[in-house]
Formats: sequence, structure tokens, C-alpha cells
Amino acid sequence: MPASRVFLSTIGRPLDPADAAVPVLDRGFLFGDAVFETLRTAGGRPVAWTAHTERLRRSAAGIGLELPWSDAELRARVDATHADTGNADSLVRIVVTRGVGPLMLDPRRAVTPTLAVLAVPLDLPDEAGYVRGLRARIVDVTRVPATALDPAFKTANYLPNIQALRQALAAGDDEAILINPAGVVAEGATSNVFAVLQGVVYTPPVDTGILPGITRAAVLDLAGKLGISAQESALHPFDVRCADEVFLTSSVRGPIAVTSVDGHPIAAGTEGPLTARIRRAYADTLATF
Repeated sequence: MPASRVFLSTIGRPLDPADAAVPVLDRGFLFGDAVFETLRTAGGRPVAWTAHTERLRRSAAGIGLELPWSDAELRARVDATHADTGNADSLVRIVVTRGVGPLMLDPRRAVTPTLAVLAVPLDLPDEAGYVRGLRARIVDVTRVPATALDPAFKTANYLPNIQALRQALAAGDDEAILINPAGVVAEGATSNVFAVLQGVVYTPPVDTGILPGITRAAVLDLAGKLGISAQESALHPFDVRCADEVFLTSSVRGPIAVTSVDGHPIAAGTEGPLTARIRRAYADTLATF
């Protein structure tokens, strides 16, 4: 039976989520003063482990948070937590908060970070779900500008993404696509965006204000190996609405088609041929990185 388990550094072993708790004065709870990574396992092994730990450390450094655990120690916590679930594969989230401190913004009074590793059953679309794809909506919630919070840091401050997704869900769609303050497409609420135009795969460049996704990078590399032209280029909402194909990437689902945007079908309203080719090739690589 699939199960969920949580490792807390304050306890030192995996627990049932119902028994796992952090203090109310933890800054992750109070202020979103935390960084995280979400990944999946394949064959019981974390996918793209090195890339995820490197980004976790960059995010932590970006907010002035020193991680006291080595990569080997983090991996041991992830492996133990996943193993304790009994799942064949799990969705894993690694969260590091600045820890407990007084009820004030000043971060200097919190000196002991808290580590939480959550492992839950991996729930992916079936083949029909990937072919059917997602309905996306370009929302009017803009991506937080880099002058406020660098989008390259994966922090727990996710309210703009939640607000964007709420707007899409209220319209009957599955995912939100955010634009940046300049009006160009940035990213999905939980994903990176790709559009296929006249046989070329485009994705917004990092300087549009996106999180440089690990699966995004893998897909750009994979497209080159498949002989598919792919490049980073600014996309306007019109480009996405009129694209031949649109797909999103994330570390859990991998590439997945978007088959309607703002209520209008993309091409035939089903997964396109380039998206399908990239998705299947990506699935074949999961065990190798």
C-alpha cells in the first residue's frame, strides 16, 4: 500500500505525516523563510539528484541561509525516507527553513535550520492523460520581478503562483501561465513553458524572470540529441495561443502537452507529434540522470 513519510531534522527519523510537526515560531511557517526542491524517484533513485542539490544550495545562498548538511547526508535522508514509505517510487520534497526565531523579521536570531524531507506516493498521468494533456490559461497575475525576489531562487514564497493557479482553476483549467511585468510569457505556476512554432521548439529565456527548471534544461539538451531545433526566445501570449504545439515541463510529470489555452484548442486539441516524441525520449532517460 503506497504511503507517505516525513523526515524532520528535529526528530532524526522518518515519521507518519500526522506525527510530524514543526514549532509555530519556525520562520518557514511564519514568513516563508525557506527554500525547497521537488523531485521524483525512478527505480527508487532520485532523478537528477546533483542538479537538485546544486539548485537547493544556490537558493539557500541567495537568501543567506547556510546548509549544515553535506550532499551525502541529504541523500541519506532522502533515501531513508523514500525507503520507509514502501513505495516503488515517490514524489520527494526537500524543505530547509531558517529555523526557529523570535516573532520578528530580522533573520539573524535563527541559527539552526530545520530540514524536512517529505516522500509521498508518485501519482502521474497515465498514457491517455498525457495524450489528453492539460488546459492552460494565461492569467493576469504577473511573475514577481527579480528586483523583488530573484526567480532563480526556489523559495517557499509561492502565493503569487497560488493566486495564478486559483484564477486558472476558477475558469475550469488545469494550469496557469504567468506573464512578466513586460507582458511576455514567463512560466507556468508549477512548470516551464514550451511552444512549437513551424517545427521549432521555443522556451522563454531565463532573463524573462523564470526559475531555470531542471527538466527544462534536460529537454533542451534532449531536443538537440533528437535533431529537433530548440532555442530560448521570448514568447508573447499570442505566440502561445497560436502555436502548433504547447507543452509544460516539471520535475515530477516531465513534459506534458497543453491542448487548450484560454479555452481554445491548440492544433487538434491533443498531444502533438513533437511533444510526444520528446516526452517518450525523456521517459527513456529517467534512469540515467
